[in-house]
Amino acid sequence: MSNMVQIKVEELNALPATKIVENESVQAKFIQMYNAIWGTDKGEQMYHKEVFNFQKLLRDNPDVASSSKMSLYGCFLDIAVNGLTLDQTGHPLCYILSRNCKTGNKNEKGYDVYEKRAYVSVTGYGELTMRMRAGQIKYADNPVVVYEGDHFKVSLVNGVKNVEYEAQCPRKSTKVIAAFIRIVRNDNSVDYQWMMEGDIDRLRRYSEKANSKWDDRQGKKVLGQANALYTSNGGGIDPGFLENKMIKHAFDAYPKVRTGKFTIMATEQEEEEIIDYGLMDETIVNEPIQSIDNPNVPFGEEKQLEAPEPIQVAVSKDDEEGGF
Repeated sequence: MSNMVQIKVEELNALPATKIVENESVQAKFIQMYNAIWGTDKGEQMYHKEVFNFQKLLRDNPDVASSSKMSLYGCFLDIAVNGLTLDQTGHPLCYILSRNCKTGNKNEKGYDVYEKRAYVSVTGYGELTMRMRAGQIKYADNPVVVYEGDHFKVSLVNGVKNVEYEAQCPRKSTKVIAAFIRIVRNDNSVDYQWMMEGDIDRLRRYSEKANSKWDDRQGKKVLGQANALYTSNGGGIDPGFLENKMIKHAFDAYPKVRTGKFTIMATEQEEEEIIDYGLMDETIVNEPIQSIDNPNVPFGEEKQLEAPEPIQVAVSKDDEEGGF
């Protein structure tokens, strides 16, 4: 089945970025993958909707539009693989961002050659949607940010997690000391996840490492600046930023959900499924992509996200074992 639609890389490279998704083969591949993965006949309807969203995103963000054509193509097909949407109204489920990645080649001086590649970044809302659809959870409450002076106690008794929380009103401090989230599984059992100051500090150090840059004078990489939102709240972390971090890291111990090759989530594991993107005559150099802290990723105001009925994913053997 996967060999029915093949797209040559040279054809993609010859197209303007916004026209990639209008290519007949790209259209056929998107519809084919969406219908096969999600066991539906709505692939064509979703294709036309996401073409509009994709082209609008590229027009609004020239930096992403200048990414390699192959990565843009991969991102578009990942929308089909992930079952999400690029619609940015309300509470976005995902974005397309870009970063420089190694190509696997060396220049004449022996240095690594980089190129700008686009990737799909799944928001907290998007990850919740994917996990609810996979039948892992029923719903989740909004994360709760804990401030200095609040009553906050966590416990684990006979394998059952529990949280005691009472906000201090009026609040006497803006210092954030923790966050937690309540998750209800499909069997109606409750799971709590939390983050303490040590966890927040660990993420800050990771952000510094992710932003490391090569220093020619020292001949080595030096730590970069952590995302400004780690210190924007009077020297502490921004509450909204922490909410997004809380929901993303709440699922560290949960099973992996299906994602495409050009998609990343904070809880993504190293193992990844092989997805056939229908590309010919091209070798992809796989390099782990570190997510970039995005202060604009929202979580939302609704108290709970109701889960849709779990979808049984039907994927052909070809679509599971295909390659670039």
